[in-house]
Amino acid sequence: MQFYKSDLLQYISGSISDTNLLEQLTELGLEVDQSKKEKNDLLIKLDLTPNRGDCFSLIGIARDICAVNNLKLKLPKFKKQQQKLDSKKTVSVDKSACSSYLGQIIKLKSKGKTPQHIKKTLKAADIGQVNPIVDITNYVMLHTGQPLHAFDNKKIGKKIYVKFPSKRTKLKLLDGASHEITKDFLTISDEKEVIALAGIMGCANSEVDETTQEIFLESACFEPSSIRGNARKLGFQSEASLRFERGVDKEIQEYAINFAAQLYAEIFGGDFSKIFKQSKNHKAKKISISKEFIDSRLGTEIPSAKVIKLLKALEFKVESKRNSMELTCPSHRYDIEIKEDIIEEIARIIGYDNLPSKRLKLLASSPEDTSIEKEKLSKDIFVNAGFNEVINYAFVDSSFVQILGLNNDSIQLANPMSSNQDVMRPSLIPGLLSNFEYNFNRGTQKFRIFEVGNVFTKEESWKSLAGLLFFDKSSSDWSGSFQSSFYDLRKSLDMFFSRLNIEPIYKKTSANHLHPGMSAEIKMKTKSIGNIGVLHPVIQKKLKLPEIVLFEINLDSIKLPKINAIAQPPKFPGSERDLSFLVSKEIPANDFIKELKKAGGINLRSVSVIDVYQGKGIDESLKSITFRLFWQSTGATLEDKEVDQRVENQINHAAKIFNAKLRS
Repeated sequence: MQFYKSDLLQYISGSISDTNLLEQLTELGLEVDQSKKEKNDLLIKLDLTPNRGDCFSLIGIARDICAVNNLKLKLPKFKKQQQKLDSKKTVSVDKSACSSYLGQIIKLKSKGKTPQHIKKTLKAADIGQVNPIVDITNYVMLHTGQPLHAFDNKKIGKKIYVKFPSKRTKLKLLDGASHEITKDFLTISDEKEVIALAGIMGCANSEVDETTQEIFLESACFEPSSIRGNARKLGFQSEASLRFERGVDKEIQEYAINFAAQLYAEIFGGDFSKIFKQSKNHKAKKISISKEFIDSRLGTEIPSAKVIKLLKALEFKVESKRNSMELTCPSHRYDIEIKEDIIEEIARIIGYDNLPSKRLKLLASSPEDTSIEKEKLSKDIFVNAGFNEVINYAFVDSSFVQILGLNNDSIQLANPMSSNQDVMRPSLIPGLLSNFEYNFNRGTQKFRIFEVGNVFTKEESWKSLAGLLFFDKSSSDWSGSFQSSFYDLRKSLDMFFSRLNIEPIYKKTSANHLHPGMSAEIKMKTKSIGNIGVLHPVIQKKLKLPEIVLFEINLDSIKLPKINAIAQPPKFPGSERDLSFLVSKEIPANDFIKELKKAGGINLRSVSVIDVYQGKGIDESLKSITFRLFWQSTGATLEDKEVDQRVENQINHAAKIFNAKLRS
């Protein structure tokens, strides 16, 4: 919503400085996105939240400013124009989709011009001028929040129907584009054809132009549920649909049509018919709230008289009862539903900064296992391991999901934000690959990212943790094979599991998106909790990506560990050895590690893979694996001969179990 301060002040019975106005708008929740001084005026652009449909109008914004400054809202009064025209036009309305429909025929006496003050208001709102007839409807909409539509009365029939079509219908809109609409689009029709998409845009067959001499002016209240999302299905958003989707004031239609009629009379001169009206009774929302409830939620005591005064300033009707207040919500506030909404209104007008703060009482105990603690721990571990956290939308491109061969049970969105965000993500991998693709195309040579977030299928959802690692092998500081980056990522993952007191088991996997010879399923005992591996070569080629390593695990399947007792760190130095073995390429490294641990003795603290090599100088059926082993005793310094004996035991054990040979 964009406007000049001078237009807003028409409705405020008092003055207010530019600085105070801008500060108060943001404090009221009507965030000022931009402001610009222009001659003797101030241009203001607001970034409004979807719940404040009433503030897509100057009157709605002025109402809040008046309430916070204890000023009176000035609303000009418009009389009905003298009704000289006879008309036989009839209106039939589907009242489930349209609670109020008003129309008036206006015969214009002259060719008018759009006045400068209307041009200025439209320019501020970034709405282009069309012709004086249409400009008036847009001007009234900006002031009242009520969209109006003018039909050329000579181009439409004598009967008007507000209804849903019985079949698919092709039509051409005012923007020149042709569309095919389905049965869920509310339409305005005459005896022959559709003449407008209700609450969205008129059709070209009823358009007003410079030759129009008689108009049928429409002012309606279409239900948000009958309009919401339809404009986006057609690929655009109109000023009218923006307001109807959020809800317009159910009682302002006649005020708006009389406002416009007066402008037509002043600019064109004209004869007017009676106002055609079809409406159903509007039942105002009522909320009962007690003074105790208000004070308990705000954490302070506010005098009843002050509460009643500010609620009345917001146009709530207040009926005081013995232990509570019965509030009748104003017709322009679609967003007020429950008692907590009333609390928010009171806090907004008083000002959050004016509410006293109190120190919270903290409980000494903490929950044994919470998803928040688990998520925080996961983030801490990977940030400390040199990874950067990313946060992506929960919506992804269905074609991307298909390429990766991920879950086919994805949830299709009925109303996606864009064509490449049409399904709920069944995995975090598509988002990480998009992040990588963007950065790789801009020259990134090293990339470590992770994400924690919910993933979804039609049956269930769960919290997932996923990560991606990439080193450009052509970069000057690269050393080692690509397998080393696989084990680098696995080392980070093992660190994560170690902090959680989990001993994972790595098994061969058949995950569609991973390299069949360079990937593993991650298990916790017999339960599968995720996978790790190199992106499948076929997918790499399709997406034009280099070799990258990634993992994903189900966080919900992991429990937080019990807090370990604090132990004194060992006083004695450790001893480290690197051993390289030639072994069949079919033998998993994880199985080899288990056997090395068995033969390593009680002082063996860790075994990790630091390199895997296949290629020149080694038989095609073999691979070379280099392990780093670390021994440390808590009772004495280990002598070299003790460690050498353990190494010899491991070499012999590996030869016996895997027919492995130590490389010299």
